[in-house]
Amino acid sequence: MKKRPTSFDELLNFEHRWPKKGDRLLRRSGDWNRGVEFSKRPIDRHVHLWEGYMRAGAGLIELCTQDGYEGDRHFVIYPILFNYRHGLELAMKWIVLRFGGEGFQGIEEDHDLWKLWKQCRAIIARFGEDDEEATKAVEKIVKELHDLDRSGVSFRYGWGKAGREIKLPDHMIDLENIHDVMQGVSGYFTGLDGWLDDLHSAGP
Repeated sequence: MKKRPTSFDELLNFEHRWPKKGDRLLRRSGDWNRGVEFSKRPIDRHVHLWEGYMRAGAGLIELCTQDGYEGDRHFVIYPILFNYRHGLELAMKWIVLRFGGEGFQGIEEDHDLWKLWKQCRAIIARFGEDDEEATKAVEKIVKELHDLDRSGVSFRYGWGKAGREIKLPDHMIDLENIHDVMQGVSGYFTGLDGWLDDLHSAGP
């Protein structure tokens, strides 16, 4: 076992990266291959957020199933599920925003996945069912995530309001199955967006 630092001076020489003078989080970059820009239009940003959270969940699973990183899964299961849950929320809000008939009126701060899904189902029903089997499968996943985390806090904190315990499953979870299932859910909403866009563009 490595010796832990016992003084501030020793801590400065510890193997971890230490804060230093001049550090800035959002430092400018002129390197197109290494830098990144925020989306300038809110509509583009929403899509990037949706896809980004889904990719982050997938990327974390891929990381902790690699040799040498297996132990990380016990830590990153929370951000994995948070990323997937939020990506799903953004996907459904996108469908409601684009095809709900009221235009882009802004995003409700409500994190109720089941309410969002019922709005999506109403939109799908209005345009006509495309793939009933896939829609029912996605509905079960939405309900499963909603029941696990009704308000968007279960994967972010150790306990809820007033110190109430947050209940999570007490059995082992198949991590690669989460990846596989959520790849399907992500693909479903990408396909749903394209299908509804085609029907919407075609008009009555």
